[in-house]
Amino acid sequence: MEFFSNDFTLYIVIALAIVFVLMYALGSKYNYRLQRRIWKVLSVEVKKYSKSVSLKRLGSSGFAVLCSKLGSLDKTEIDVVLASREIILYYLVTRLRGIKDRLYIKADFPKHPPFKMELAKKGSKYARIPSQPLEKLKEIKFEGLPNHLVVKATNKELGIELLSDKHLLKQMSTTGNFLESISIAKDTPHLLMLCELNQETIIPLIDLAITIGNVMAKITRRRK
Repeated sequence: MEFFSNDFTLYIVIALAIVFVLMYALGSKYNYRLQRRIWKVLSVEVKKYSKSVSLKRLGSSGFAVLCSKLGSLDKTEIDVVLASREIILYYLVTRLRGIKDRLYIKADFPKHPPFKMELAKKGSKYARIPSQPLEKLKEIKFEGLPNHLVVKATNKELGIELLSDKHLLKQMSTTGNFLESISIAKDTPHLLMLCELNQETIIPLIDLAITIGNVMAKITRRRK
């Protein structure tokens, strides 16, 4: 009986090990397949604006696209970060916590922005506007700003000028709830966008980043 019990336990351990290995392989395969689909969309779009585009792979967890220039933006990095589907229990926990695949856009403007701004979706799992920032941030509200967004800036007038651009507002409405946050800082990267990854919104999000660069260029030129 003791031999049977030990033997049975061994079979259980082996079976669980096989299940976990198979789940790891399937999760990894799914992530790599998802990466190929995303890269197919991204590569076509970024190559419209940049002659120098390179791909940096980060295993099954994602990849980074590096551009010397992206439209009105200087050095730009687009990071694709995928949920860890290889470990099924961890993946289920992260899903319950609301953590999903993410897209980061990090870029520099040709000139340092004259103000700092933080925009975040209300209740976002990722974006956090400090309650006591080092610099005093003023909350921005104006007609046309989507209700699900909270915005603070060091210069209220310049923040409103940036966000009230009609083309920019239209693009922000196109991205819907997939946009998590936008940070503008004087230190590099000047622009940091965090978005929930969705293949249908990749191009609108890149267009939004370029438009932010266009409007910021107008603001900095006028302030010479």
